[in-house]
Amino acid sequence: MPATIIKVPEIEDIHRAINKTVEDHKDKDVFVYFYASIDPETGKSWCPDCVTAGPVVDEYFSKVDNAVVIEAPVGDRPKWKDPNHFLRHDSVVKITSVPTLVHWNTKSQLVENDCEDVAKLDKFVKRA
Repeated sequence: MPATIIKVPEIEDIHRAINKTVEDHKDKDVFVYFYASIDPETGKSWCPDCVTAGPVVDEYFSKVDNAVVIEAPVGDRPKWKDPNHFLRHDSVVKITSVPTLVHWNTKSQLVENDCEDVAKLDKFVKRA
């Protein structure tokens, strides 16, 4: 059975989505996958690492039981590159790059091109 996927349409809703997911899925590992939003002109993420990592993360979690993945787009390139983006300073989330996969229970992170490395992804998820 694949992991449960929860999509967060607006990054400003991330805390509410995480809190609800943790409450609703107490018996599962919760992961939050932060990625660069889709560029409407290209139909792809504006971040090359996200373009590569996204399918790897999706495929990996399609085979993982007892997990929930919250997919959270951080915004378009100008929004994310703003040094004042709230996730860069958030006391709970605090990420500095995309893609970033956070194991919510431990707050450990797998970042950037490590997300596209299946061996690193597997080690990260199994260590969780």
